[in-house]
Amino acid sequence: MTTTPFLTAVVGASGGLGASTLALAVGRRLAATGPPAVVVDLDLLRGGLEVTAGVEHLAGRRWDDLCHVRGRVPPDALVSMLPGEEGCAVLSARGGAPPEVPETAVRDVVASLAQGSARVVLDLPLSSPVLPGVLSPGALFVVVVGLRTRALADADAAVSRLLDAPGASDLAPDVRIVTRGGRAASDVVDEVVAHLGVAHLHHLTDDPHVPRDAERGLFPGTGRDAVRRCADAVVAAVDAVAEAS
Repeated sequence: MTTTPFLTAVVGASGGLGASTLALAVGRRLAATGPPAVVVDLDLLRGGLEVTAGVEHLAGRRWDDLCHVRGRVPPDALVSMLPGEEGCAVLSARGGAPPEVPETAVRDVVASLAQGSARVVLDLPLSSPVLPGVLSPGALFVVVVGLRTRALADADAAVSRLLDAPGASDLAPDVRIVTRGGRAASDVVDEVVAHLGVAHLHHLTDDPHVPRDAERGLFPGTGRDAVRRCADAVVAAVDAVAEAS
């Protein structure tokens, strides 16, 4: 019997590459093709992933309500109390000032969710203090990288940090990249992949439908656009790792 990796983390090597949107789309597509999913916002300095998902008007628990968590919480019960859509729940901060959630509470919540039946997707900034705690050979790390010169330097640093971070286990985490931008030539993408030394999952092209759907409050991954196609490639990777487990 195979099991799904306990979590999938989507990491933006640089700002503005759409990592949060992709994380939500991956959660949506995971829920559409299998068990329910939960997308966890770990950018607690800003929060607001629920706004990107278009579920901020729905009732449910947020990080603000979980500040006092200590130890394990029932994961499936927690997922059932989160706002979400079509089987994909979202754990985010409420709008306004970011919540003061202790690092221990964040770690305990994430660890608890990883033990539940819902598949977990983390929207994980490289600056997150919980990063060392989620580095694991059972996790799939998807790094979104740009193709401009400065973005490539950021990608190099991001991949190195994930592979060499303190707290990583003896087995290196499964790190793969999604390149982001216009219609890049295949030889450019191949050079980037060779330089970074990790597998390439997909090239996410710019798509005018994506910002248009965001303005309409649609959950990412709903429309048949570039983000959904990229999310499906990530889901295929998650399923392949699960089958190999």
